[in-house]
Amino acid sequence: MATALPSTAWHTIKFQPHPLLPQQRRRLLVQSFRRSDFDTFTRRMASGEAWKDAWRTANDGFEQFVFEAKKTAERLDRQYSVSRRLSSVVRSATDRAREIDREFEIGLRWRTFTMDFSRNWPRYRKQLNDFLDTPLGKSFAGACPACKRQFVGYKNQIIRCASCGNIVWQPEGDFFRRDSRGTASRKSEPEIIDVEFEEK
Repeated sequence: MATALPSTAWHTIKFQPHPLLPQQRRRLLVQSFRRSDFDTFTRRMASGEAWKDAWRTANDGFEQFVFEAKKTAERLDRQYSVSRRLSSVVRSATDRAREIDREFEIGLRWRTFTMDFSRNWPRYRKQLNDFLDTPLGKSFAGACPACKRQFVGYKNQIIRCASCGNIVWQPEGDFFRRDSRGTASRKSEPEIIDVEFEEK
């Protein structure tokens, strides 16, 4: 009985390295602008062709971007069901808002308030004007521009800051003296409030 020995011929094969081929360098060709290039460019600019080409190229690029974005959004929507999940969230939020509105009657109260306010606005305006004629309505509060100290006073008086002594409010006219027509008399002095700030 004969036994077959495995062939060892593949062990004896040696790979012959190929000699390195000399690398060919590509020659870099540099061309300068020719006069005809400038003439063509100026002619295209004057006729508007260059602007049309630039606009067309930009428009094509934008359309390609929009198309790719739309396709990506569709792919993500198919893969992750974004639109279905988003519509489900919107639907549940809308249902919850309706439940809260029914429970607390927010919509009904808002409509009642707006109708009442528009119907009674003349009365509210009269009450506001009456309040503004009271001493409390004529008073106001503010902060000194120099030292930032708070002050309170009436609109018809000159107010000095208690901290730095600067005038922080001066009325436009004289509220106490009235001429024969009942209007406030104007001073001969200009209406400029001169405030001096002291450096500390």
